[in-house]
Amino acid sequence: MSKHVTTSRGRRLRRRLHGALALTLAGALLGGPALADDLHDIRDRIRKVEQQQDRAKDDRSAATQQAGQLGDELEHTSAELVAADERLRETTAKVADARVALGEAEADLADAEAEARRIEAELAVARANEAQIEESLAANEDAQAESRSTIGAIARDSYKQGGLGSLATTLELLSGESDAVEQMAMARTVLRVQDQQILALSVQQAQAVAEQDRLAGVRRDIDYLLARAEANVVAKEQARQAAEEAKSALEALEAQQAQDKAALEKEKAKVEKALAAEQRRADDLTAQLRSLASKKHGLKAQEQVEVDRIAREKAAAEAAAEARLRAEARRRAEEAAARQQAAEEAARQRAAEREAQRQREAAAEAQRRSDQAAADEANRRAAAADAEARRAQDAAADAKAREDAQERARRQEAVQERAQAQQVSSSGYLSQPMPGGITSEFGMRLHPILGIYVLHSGIDFGAACGTPVAAAADGVVWATPYDDSRGNHVIVDHGVQRGVNLTTAYLHLSSFAVSPGQSVARGQVIGYEGTTGSSTGCHLHFETRENGTPVNPRNWL
Repeated sequence: MSKHVTTSRGRRLRRRLHGALALTLAGALLGGPALADDLHDIRDRIRKVEQQQDRAKDDRSAATQQAGQLGDELEHTSAELVAADERLRETTAKVADARVALGEAEADLADAEAEARRIEAELAVARANEAQIEESLAANEDAQAESRSTIGAIARDSYKQGGLGSLATTLELLSGESDAVEQMAMARTVLRVQDQQILALSVQQAQAVAEQDRLAGVRRDIDYLLARAEANVVAKEQARQAAEEAKSALEALEAQQAQDKAALEKEKAKVEKALAAEQRRADDLTAQLRSLASKKHGLKAQEQVEVDRIAREKAAAEAAAEARLRAEARRRAEEAAARQQAAEEAARQRAAEREAQRQREAAAEAQRRSDQAAADEANRRAAAADAEARRAQDAAADAKAREDAQERARRQEAVQERAQAQQVSSSGYLSQPMPGGITSEFGMRLHPILGIYVLHSGIDFGAACGTPVAAAADGVVWATPYDDSRGNHVIVDHGVQRGVNLTTAYLHLSSFAVSPGQSVARGQVIGYEGTTGSSTGCHLHFETRENGTPVNPRNWL
C-alpha cells in the first residue's frame, strides 16, 4: 500500500510539474505582447505594400496598354493627316488650275465683248449703209417718177399734135416753109429728150434693182452679225460661269479639306497629349513600384530582424522557464521526499513491534532509493537545464551570426547594385534572339510608311519569314497580343535586373510558340519571324524596356 501511495503521489507530482512547465512557457510566450504586436504590425505593413504593388502593377499594365492603343491611334491619325495633306495639295493645285481656267474664260469673255463691240460698230456701219441705200432708193423712185412724168407729157403732146411724122408737117417741110423746119427741129429735140428720159428711166430702174440687191445683202449681213454677236457673248458667258462655278466648288472643297486637316492636326495634338500623359502616368507608376519594392525590401529586413529577436528572446525565456521549472521540481521532490519520509515514519511507529525492525529497514531502503532517485532526477534535470541553457546561448549566438551575415550580404548586395547601375550596360545579360544581321538600329529615323521622323524603339534583325525566334533570357511570358502596328508580338518579363524591371518584346511574328503566363528559358523558341502589322518585309523588331521605357537593346545584349 505504501508503494502504491508513493507511485500515485509521483504521478500527481509529474502532472503538476508538466502543467506548471506548460503554464510557465505560455506565460513566457504571452508575456511579451509588444513583441508579437510589433511583428504583426510589420507583416500588416508588408501585406499593405504588396497590395499597393499589385494595384500599381495593374495600373501600370493598363497604362502601358492604353499608351500602346494611343500610339496606334497616333500612327493612324498621322497616316490620315498625310493623306489629308496630299488631298489638300491636289485640290489646291486644281484650284490654281481652275483660277487659270477662270482667267482664260474671263479673257475669252472680254474678247467676246470686244468682238461684240466691233460687230456693233460694223452693225452701225451696215445700218448707216442701209439708211443711205434706202435714201438712194427713195431718190431713185422720185427720179423714176419724174422721168415717167416727162415721158408721159411728151407722149400726150405728141398725141395731141398728131405725132411728129404727120403728112402736113412733111409737106410743109418739103415746101421749104420755115415753121415746118423749126417744128421738125423741135420735134427732133423732143425725141432726143424723150429718148434721154427713157434711157434715164432704164438706168434708174437698173440702179433701183442694184440698190435693192445691195440693201438685201446689207440686211443679211446685219442679221448675221447680230446672230454672231449674240451667240459669241452667250457662249463666252456660259464658259465664264462654268469656270466660276468650278472655281467656287474647288475653293469650297479646298476650305473643307483645310478644315479637315486642321481637325486631324487638332486630334493628333490631342492624342499626343493623351499619350504623353499616359506615359507620364506609366512612369509615375513605375517609380511608385520601385519605391514600393524598396519599402517592401526594408520591411522584409525589419521582419527578419524582429523574427530573429523574438526567436532569441523566446529561446532565452524558454531556457529561463526550464531552469525555474527544474529548480521548482527539485524543491517539490525534496518536499515530497520529506513528506513521504514522515508518513513512513508514522506508519512504522503504528505498526506492530514485530514489524518495527522490518519497517525501519524497509523505510531506510525506500528512503535510500527515493533519495537516490530524487538525486538522480535532480542531477538529470540540472544537466538538461545546463544543456538547454548552452543550446539557448548557442542559438542566440547563431541568430546574431546570421543577422550579422545578412547585414553584410545586404550591404554587399547594395554595393553590387550601385556598381551595376553605374557601370556601362554591356555585360551581355541578354542573348541574341535569332541569327542574322541587324538591319536597323535604335534611335530616331524616317518612318518607312509615315514618312516622318519618329523613335525606332528597338533594333531589327533581318532573316527569312519563319525563322525561329528565341527568348533572350529566362522569364515569364507576360502577353502574346496582336495590333495593327506591332502585329503578332510576345512580351517577356525578366523581373528586376540591375535595379530595374526588365522586359523584352518580339514584334511582327508570323505565329506564336508560347502562351501568356508560361515560364520560358534562355534560347527557348517563343515564335517565328514574319511581317505582320505595320511592316515592309520579313524581319524581327526586338525591344528592351527598363521599367516600361524603351532603351537601346545593345546595352543588354
